[in-house]
Amino acid sequence: MISVESWPQPAVRVWFLAQRFRKFAIVGVFGLLVNQAGLASLHDVMGMAVAIASPIAIFLSMIVTFSLNEQWTWHDRGTGPLMSRAMTYIPINLGGLLINWSILFYLNDRHGVHYLLANLIGAGVAAVWNFLLNNAITWRR
Repeated sequence: MISVESWPQPAVRVWFLAQRFRKFAIVGVFGLLVNQAGLASLHDVMGMAVAIASPIAIFLSMIVTFSLNEQWTWHDRGTGPLMSRAMTYIPINLGGLLINWSILFYLNDRHGVHYLLANLIGAGVAAVWNFLLNNAITWRR
């Protein structure tokens, strides 16, 4: 563990934010696995259109990531009722869902990018939105 006791306060804040983002990214990998597997299953196995399968798969991954972020990423900030944080997390991540879905649909439909690659790109952009807002609002100090 790195000692930050002698660091200037702004550097300490950036350091701890980076550590929290690292945890968020690891949780995001699990969410992405759920998202990609769900999307592939709904589309390839069940024959559902990508435009319909994507929001379902993203929503499933939201359940997984909320649980893991609550228990690990922001474990030290979880004050008050759990449902209160969930009710803040959902609208923020619905914004992320729209970002992800829009990018997926645009890249896949307009540019012929394979739907799983387009989904991966959309999820990456949405992850930045989700982290910044959830860090500032859902699990604020």
